[in-house]
Amino acid sequence: MKNFENYDVIRVFDEKAFDDNVKKAKKIFGSKLGVVIKSNSYGIGIEKTLPIFEKNKISNFFCQDIIEALNAKSIISNPDANVYTFAGVQKGQEKTFAENKIIPICINLDQIKNYNEVLKKLKKTAKIGIHFDTGMNRTGLSLVEVEELSKNFKTLTSNLDVVLYISHLHSSYTKKDRANDAQLACFKKMTSMLPKAKLSLSATGGSFRLPLDYHFDLLRVGYGIYGVLREMKPVISIYAKILQIRDVCKGASIGYFGGYMAPKNMKVAILNIGYKDGYSRSLSHTNKWKDKIRAMLKSGANFATSYMVIDGKYKCPVVGIISMNNTIIDVSNVPENILKKSLWAEVIGKNANLMDFREANGFIPCDLLTSLLQQNPNAVDMDTKEFQKLKI
Repeated sequence: MKNFENYDVIRVFDEKAFDDNVKKAKKIFGSKLGVVIKSNSYGIGIEKTLPIFEKNKISNFFCQDIIEALNAKSIISNPDANVYTFAGVQKGQEKTFAENKIIPICINLDQIKNYNEVLKKLKKTAKIGIHFDTGMNRTGLSLVEVEELSKNFKTLTSNLDVVLYISHLHSSYTKKDRANDAQLACFKKMTSMLPKAKLSLSATGGSFRLPLDYHFDLLRVGYGIYGVLREMKPVISIYAKILQIRDVCKGASIGYFGGYMAPKNMKVAILNIGYKDGYSRSLSHTNKWKDKIRAMLKSGANFATSYMVIDGKYKCPVVGIISMNNTIIDVSNVPENILKKSLWAEVIGKNANLMDFREANGFIPCDLLTSLLQQNPNAVDMDTKEFQKLKI
């Protein structure tokens, strides 16, 4: 074990909880379950997640780009596994895709045309997927492009094996949003214009929240399986070291710009974690009159309801503006004997649920997860067995 006393942030990966989540998703979705491993499995690390996915017989993996896909290919043991890229195939990457049997999900007609022409010259064929824009206006073929592809399908895909059609819902977490039905109808229309292939519309939100009509042949479950859903177990816990406990008198200011004015005599703890570690300033909590107005409008720092947990049960709200290296929490409710022995606060985990921090000034849970896991190179990573030995 590393000399953990030298570290001020500890990150713990719960392999069993993650395996339980994968098994639960597999039980719900069966063979339709595909998983998103972009951003290094949302910061957890594909070297940790891919063996567990493979153990649970998952064989469809979605990356963002060719670099992620190559890294995944170097770990995945199943030669028949499908590795897709959301960014499609860009110029200069064609040979790498073909040689490594990585499946680009082409995002426009130019990618399809270009990849097909390069493969012709190489005298090769390769699998592709196609992404349709059904209303998100992000990536994907427009209806006009689909019409052109439909008219010239055999010519434009002469050296391509189209195996998958996908689109992405922009409001799948909200069951009653009419945009979901509109996108579903658009997806059905676009795919009906082309030869048959497997269909994939739902990612995490649509998979867990929407009816079976949205599931089709393949699901792309991302942040949900990594514990960023109340239906799933948290798989990451992060702890920050308490640097100092101090008393603050009623009316005194706390943090930058005096953003928080103590409404009573308080006791606060200063932690050695800040926005450099991925703990965003959006999770700050202020109480000046301007911020109170912003809070009424559900906008601004005072709308954040972020907290940390001490001794597994005492919720301690963040107070003041989060700085680069420090965050301040209100520990007035923590008994003195607990404060004396506590050296760490739980930032996220079983007791500080990521879902509690959603909508904090537009900051969503998977933003916080990936930031906390990837921004601080000086944090120490442990598994649950190592962490339990510390008796924190």
